Amino acid sequence: MSQKFEKEFNLGGNVERALKGDYSLKIGEIFREALTCTVKHFWSFTPSIFILLAVQLIVFYIVLKLQIPDLSAIISGVETPEQLDPRLFQAIFIATFTFEVVSAPIYAGTCLMAMSHAAGLRTRTGHIAKGLQFTVSVILTTLISLMLQGVAGSLFWILSAYLSVAFSHAILLICEKRLSIFQALSVSVRATNKKILPLCAIYFVLTLFMTASFFFYGISLIFVMPFFLHVKGILYRNMFGIRLTIVSNSQNNNDNNDNNHKVFNA
Repeated sequence: MSQKFEKEFNLGGNVERALKGDYSLKIGEIFREALTCTVKHFWSFTPSIFILLAVQLIVFYIVLKLQIPDLSAIISGVETPEQLDPRLFQAIFIATFTFEVVSAPIYAGTCLMAMSHAAGLRTRTGHIAKGLQFTVSVILTTLISLMLQGVAGSLFWILSAYLSVAFSHAILLICEKRLSIFQALSVSVRATNKKILPLCAIYFVLTLFMTASFFFYGISLIFVMPFFLHVKGILYRNMFGIRLTIVSNSQNNNDNNDNNHKVFNA
C-alpha cells in the first residue's frame, strides 16, 4: 500500500516582504552563486540558450531584410560612416524591438529554467516551452515595457535604464506568481525601488558583460547569457521567493522505503 503526500513551501523571500524592501542583496554572493549555477547546468542549459538566440537572430534578420533588402548597405555604412543612411538606425531599432517582443515567450521559458536552477532543481531543454502558456501576457508585458522605456529614453536616457531595471522581474511574476500584467509591472517597480541602487549596480555589471561579449563576435554569449539569466533567477528568489512542492511517496512494505521529490510547477 502506498500513500502520496504533498506539501508546498516558499523558498527565499515573498511578495509582501519584497514590497517593504525586506530582502537581501549581497552582490558578491549573488554573482558567485550565479557562476556556480552556470557551470553546474552549462551543458543542460546551453541548448535552450541556442534556441533563444536562434529565434531572436532569425526574427531580427527577417524584419531587417523586409526593411533593407540589400543588407550589404550596412557593411558599406560601417566602412564609410559619412555615407551611412539614417534609415539604417531606424531599421535596426525596429528589428531589435520586434525580436524582443516576438521571442518573449521563449525568453520567459529560459528565465523559468534559470529560476529553477536557483531553487536547486534540474531542467531539461523541453522546459523552455513552459513560457509558451503565458504567450499573450509576456508579449504584452514586453511590449508595454519597451514602449515606456522608449518614451522615457526620449526624455532622458537614464529614465529608460531605470525602467529596464524596474520592470526586470515582471515576466517571472506573471509566470511564477500568476499576477496580471499591470500587477506584475507594479509589483516589480515597487519592490525594485526599495533597493534601486544595488540592483542598478548589478544590472550595470551584467550590461558590461553582455556588451563585452560582442567584442568576441557574440561567441561568449553562450556563457554570459546563462550567467545573466541565473543572476535574474537568484534575484527573483531572494526578493519574491519561489513556490515549491515536496512530494513524498511512502510505500508500506518489508523495506519501508520513502522517496521525496522537490517540484516546481510553472
